[in-house]
Amino acid sequence: MDFRSFSFQAPKDWNQLTLDDYDSNAGIIITKNKDSIFYDYGPYSNPLDETSAVIISREELRELLKVNPKADTTEFIILNENTRREDFIKSKITYKKIDGYKAKLLEPKKIGKGMTGVYIDSLKTGSLGKIRFNLYGTNLKKESQTELLKAIQTLQFTK
Repeated sequence: MDFRSFSFQAPKDWNQLTLDDYDSNAGIIITKNKDSIFYDYGPYSNPLDETSAVIISREELRELLKVNPKADTTEFIILNENTRREDFIKSKITYKKIDGYKAKLLEPKKIGKGMTGVYIDSLKTGSLGKIRFNLYGTNLKKESQTELLKAIQTLQFTK
């Protein structure tokens, strides 16, 4: 599949839908299983962080409240001795080079539950700043997940 700024090898039965984004190259790919895969090549690409909540230990919370007693902690996830940060993250994250760029790869710990995809923080610098990239799907069926992970390995960016 060719998207002007990047390309990759994908199954023939994937279909591309483009969006009317004027500051990036963004769109959706529909797999044969009707899963949606999103892509965004531009300055505002989502870094694929799974949770916006702050995960903090009770000890760290006590220290924070000493310094800032009025801190808003409503969005915090507070760990105890029986929980770990990893318990709140659905996807495992690894890093590797893809087409010469450092890429963050996400793969669900459990098939169908979590994010599968890739994020690259800096491909080049454009008029709006750093050009970033993501390609991902959420809660994909097993076949779509496998196909997306294979496609990610073949990514090529226009230099």
